[in-house]
Parts: sequence; C-alpha cells; structure tokens
Amino acid sequence: MTALPAQAAQEEEQELYLEVTLNGVTNGTLGRFVRRGGAFLASAETLREMGLKWPGGEGASGLVALSALPGLQVSYDVPAQRLVLMAPVDLLARPVVRLVAETGIRALVDPSTQVPGLILNYDLYAQQTGNQRSVSAFSEVRFFGVGDGVWSNTMLSRADSNISGLDRHGNIRLDTYWQRNFPDQALTLTAGDVITGALPWSRATRIGGIRLSSNFALQPYRITTPLASFQGSAVLPSTVDLFVNGLKQSSQTVQPGQFQLSGVPSLGGTGQAQMVITDITGQRRVVSFDLYGAPQLLAEGLSDWSLDMGTVRRNYGLSSFSYGGQLFSASGRYGLSPRTTLEAHAEAGSGVVQAGLGGVWLLGEQGGLLSASMAGSRQSADNAAAAGTEQSGTQRSMGYQWNSRRFTVSLNTQRRDAGFRDVATLPGEVMSRGSDSAYFGINGGLGQFGVSTMRQQYFGALPVRFAGLSWSYQLPGNAMLALNVNRSLGDAGGTSVYLSWSMPLDRNLTVSGSARSAGGARSLTADAARSPPGDVGGWGWRVQAGVGDNAGAQGQISNLGRYGQWTAGVSQFAGQQGAAATRSVYGSANGGLMLMQGNVYAARRVDDAFALVSTSGVPGVPVRLENRVVGETDAQGMLFVTQLNAYQVNRLSIDTLKLPADMRIARSTLEAVPPGRSGMLARFDMRRILAVQLALRDAKGAWLAAGSQVWLDAAAGAGKPPAAATVVGYDGLVYLEDPVPGAVLRVETPAGPCRAALPSVLQPSGLLDLGVLTCQ
Repeated sequence: MTALPAQAAQEEEQELYLEVTLNGVTNGTLGRFVRRGGAFLASAETLREMGLKWPGGEGASGLVALSALPGLQVSYDVPAQRLVLMAPVDLLARPVVRLVAETGIRALVDPSTQVPGLILNYDLYAQQTGNQRSVSAFSEVRFFGVGDGVWSNTMLSRADSNISGLDRHGNIRLDTYWQRNFPDQALTLTAGDVITGALPWSRATRIGGIRLSSNFALQPYRITTPLASFQGSAVLPSTVDLFVNGLKQSSQTVQPGQFQLSGVPSLGGTGQAQMVITDITGQRRVVSFDLYGAPQLLAEGLSDWSLDMGTVRRNYGLSSFSYGGQLFSASGRYGLSPRTTLEAHAEAGSGVVQAGLGGVWLLGEQGGLLSASMAGSRQSADNAAAAGTEQSGTQRSMGYQWNSRRFTVSLNTQRRDAGFRDVATLPGEVMSRGSDSAYFGINGGLGQFGVSTMRQQYFGALPVRFAGLSWSYQLPGNAMLALNVNRSLGDAGGTSVYLSWSMPLDRNLTVSGSARSAGGARSLTADAARSPPGDVGGWGWRVQAGVGDNAGAQGQISNLGRYGQWTAGVSQFAGQQGAAATRSVYGSANGGLMLMQGNVYAARRVDDAFALVSTSGVPGVPVRLENRVVGETDAQGMLFVTQLNAYQVNRLSIDTLKLPADMRIARSTLEAVPPGRSGMLARFDMRRILAVQLALRDAKGAWLAAGSQVWLDAAAGAGKPPAAATVVGYDGLVYLEDPVPGAVLRVETPAGPCRAALPSVLQPSGLLDLGVLTCQ
C-alpha cells in the first residue's frame, strides 16, 4: 500500500480532531484526521496507535486513506464529532487475550483462630455369639495447634473370652507420626509411621521414617489436570459463556479481537464444550469443541513427587514394633505437556535396588489414554532367595483407557521376570508373574452393561482366570435393579449370580431385596433401613430377613447425637448343612473427646477438620453449616461442628431470629478455614444490651423535628466525654443502646438546643420504654 504525501493533494483539505470508536470501544482520546472530499485520511502512526494493522502497515509513513484498509467501515458522526470505525478481526492489532475460567477461591487459614487442643477418637465394638464374647476398640489420640504440626497415635485393643473366663487380650499400636503441612507450597512433611509414595506400577510400603511429598489436597481450589483451551474471536465487546456437557463453567467479558479461554475439564473421558459468544448488540453465536478429560494427566509444568527414607514396617496390625530393612524411595510425576505426563520411581534397601520409568499419553483429541512403564531390579547375592546368587529382573506394564457417555474400554497388562523384586518383598516371597485385565461397558436405553475378564499367574502355577458380567437399570421412583454374574474359568462350578433391587422412600429410608446363588447355595434376602440424619442427628434402624440356605433375621437400632453414635442389634442365622443356628448380640459406639481452652468436650468422631463454635456463653443458638442446621450451642454456648473441609471456605452462621431482642451480635456469618486434621475456634461475639426507647416533645408539647441530632452528655463524674448518640425519628422517637444512667440528652433542633435527662437508675439489660419526655 502506498502512503499519500500531503503535497500531492490537489483539492481542498480539512484538518479534524475527532473522538474515535473502534468496534464499539472508545479509547477516550482524540485522533488527527484529514478530510479530503468525502474521504478520511490519517497518518500511519495514528492508525497503529488506534490498534489497526494492514498489509504493509509496519513500515508505512505519511497519510493513509482509511478506505484503503480492507474491510474497514467508516462512519462520521458530525454532531458528536466522532469517527465510528468497524474493523474485521484481522485488522485489529491486539495480542491474543488469555482468559482462565474460575477454578475456585483460595482460602487462607487465619492464625488468630488457631488454638491448641487434644482429641481422643474412639470406636468400640462388643459381640457375644454363643459362649464367645469379644470386645474391640480402635482409638486415636491427636494433638494439634502447637508448632504448626499435628501429632497422632492410633491403637487397636481387643479382648476375647468364653463362659469360663478371659482367654486373651492385647493392645496393638498401629501408627504414630508427626505431620506438618505447608499449604502455600503444597508440601507435607511426616515423621514416624508413614506409607511411601507409589505409582500405578509400583508398590507402596509402610515404613518408620520420614516422608516429604507434594500434597495438592492442601490447595483444593487448584486444578492439577490439564485445562482445555478454546480459541475464539469477537468483533464487538462480548460476553463468553463456557459450557461443558451442558453445564455452565464460567462467564467472561472480552474486548474486540482474538482470545483464548482455558476452561475446567469437569469430566472424565470424552465430552463436548460449547463457547457461547454474545456481543453488545445481543447477537449470539456458538462454537463447539470436542474434549477428553483425563485425571491421570498433570498440567504442563506441574510435578507431583515423594521422597521417603526409613525402616520397613513388618507384621502391621499384628505387632506394635516390628521393623526390619532400610528403604530409600523416590517417586514422581511431571506434566511435560497437556498430553504427556512422565513418571519415575526408584528405591533401594535391604540389598535391593529398583528403578523404573513410565508415562501417560493422551492420543489425539479423543483417542483415549495410553500408559506404559518399564522397571528393573537387582538383588545382591547375600539377600537373594538362593544364597550366593545375584538376581535381577524387569517389570513391564501397558494400559489403555477410553471413556465416553455411551462406551467405556479399559485394557491393562503387566509382566515380571522371576528375579524382579522390590524392598517390601519378604524373604522367600515370589511376586506374581503377571496379570491381565479387560473391561468393556456400554450405557444405553436398556441400562448399563459391563463385561470384564481378569487373568493372574504365579511362577510354577497355572493361571487363575475370572470373567464377569454386570447390568444395572434405573427404574421409576429412583429404584435400581442390578445383576452381577462372576465365573472362575478354571472351575466348572465356580459361578456366582447376584441380583439386587433397591429403592429410596425418602432421604434416609431405603428398602431393598437381593437373591444370591453361589457354590450350590441359594438365598433370598429383604432389607429395610433408615439411617440417622447426618446433620442434626436422630434415630435409625435396620431390619433384615432371609430365606434359603442361610436363612435368618437381623434387627438393630442406632442413634446419632451431638456426642457420637451408638448401635445395638441382634441377629440369628441358620447353620450350614444342618448345623445349629447361631445367635449374636452386638453393640457399638463411636465419638470423640476434645480438650480445648482448658475444657473437655464430648462430640462426634473427628476424622479431619472441625470447628468449636462459641456464641459468647449464650445457650440454645442454632448453628448452620452451608445453610444446614447442624445443632445448637450447649449451656456454655459451645458447639462442635465436625463436618468441615480442610483448607476450604466453610460458611458458618447462626439463626438470629432465635436470639432475644436485646442481644447485640457483631456478625451472623463467618467463613471458617480450618487446617487439615485440626480444629479452629469460630467465635460469634454477642452480648446483651439495654435498649431504651423514648419520645421527645418540646416545651410547647410538639414533637421534636425528625432528623435532629441527639448528643448524650454523661452525668457529672461519669468520666465520659460527650458523644453523638442518634437522631430523632418521626413522632419524636429516640432509640438508645446502653446509655449511662442519669445522662443528659442534648438535642440540636431547628429552633435551638434543648435538654432532657434520663433516670439515674436503669436496668442492666433488656428493653426499656421511658415513654414521653420533655426537652427544655
């Protein structure tokens, strides 16, 4: 394109400074234009500053005719002295705007709400069957709130006896550890009994030692899987709404030009996204994209890893202190690209060294996931099963998954050499030679069908093979009918058939029935159960009856309260092959005891995060969690709320309609963010006030003018300076909170100031109506 020099103009020119609107957007500045006849010209620099680009425009200089820009529409608004330009997207010299759909709100733990405390969780169970009696207990002691860490110890206790007396009893320590979380870095440090990190193709190991690992559960608002990217353009200012499988994910405002929107892939498998672009004129267009969501993939540049060091735990659940063999372990995953995640694992100890690499790949846009790994190990001669012989081996695995709304395919295979070992392998133990599995499912109008097969083989033994068929169908009334058939392919009689039906009658009441045939035994069972409401608690029950080879009946009741849950029941079933019937009586209880701020509280079992809600000593205040009533404060104005999510915003509120009218509250809602496996203090500050109401007349008996300022002058010697208190309402009404007895009301009226005195003696709290006072 050739610029037009000013001296080449042969006709009269008009120089104008105009406001410019480009594709509906006004930049608020004036541009210099030359009007020659009916055409407009501007310098190349002015056009570039306005955000326009055109072929050859990078090196252009001098005046350029606007009509020479391809596709540019020009309209001159004379009264407004405005030049309205409408350009295609190709003429807009604007960078691609990158937008990210809302992925959640980052929640920060408030240190002022953290208080130290001690938790004792307990789960008790007792049973008597014939002459045998048994009592077992699981307990956890957890200390939190000191040094940003949590200390925990779990234990299993059991006692068995018969009619003649006690037979055996004992306590087994399970896990003891100290843990500290670093939410900003998404890291967790654990010392004590831990489980090492592992990948799908490696084995986790219990050790006594130290573990440092990434922990994305500390940042629940963060999306760790690759975000789908959507490209689009807008000629006018527009609103972009993103829908994934018909569900709205985000809404963004964009300016004219090209944009890129990264959305949340809220699906697993294939799906479809629609980007609805609505401009300022109301015109709408829809752009569709195909998606494949894969939770197994990591976002590009994101890493997930674990470093472990310690001694291997042996005989877990059988011995309290059985350790043997050192272990050093490292596992990691890294998002190389949105379609590739690399994996690596290495471990060493007890004469065994193992290392391997793997990965997960997304095939095309909707081709499914391919995974593969290769690992090798070497065991020293001193530790090999055959003394004096060094052993080595490899492990190979491969898998493929593809999911859609209608179909599901899963194929997996794994092979090992005879010499392959890991550190957790016991002396003399031989790992399996390999395994294969396949699953195919279809979801249609006749229900969900699934066919599966599995094969596993050990060295020196015949392979074990199973095949299964599953079908489920949604009936009217939210009822569900399901059929499962499983067969051992190596055993002609190894077929089991299970048919079940269930239907919810309300939120907590369910009835069900089932028929089973396995190993030549057949049975038919009917069941009805009501579970206690999870929020406010209450009663629950269950009754069951069966006929056939294992005929019998069972009944139980349960109650969930603010201090925990208990269950009691009795069952009787016929014996197999003519054996005598057995009757069992059982009971269980679970809950927790908390020591916080010098007081002991009983509450429900606390598995993760909780809050101690305080209403400043006011009892009977209803407390809501996410607008669900979860209980009322006790006589000390306290309530434990145990269903909180760690490192997330939990909205707690109180019902102010249940409070007396003379109660002043600082707030009725707060956002509680507790740390993991710890508690916090959620304080609702409130106090009783003295609410005084009166009406003021002037010396002539007329009501004081509405809006007049009222000052409260303390009585002599009260030591309080004058302070603006309130204003006069209609009909001379005045409202005061906690006024000083004997104080003087000084009112600034249009007719001049006047005064009225309060009584020298006032009640401490409540509502007080002083009637009509004269202001003189």
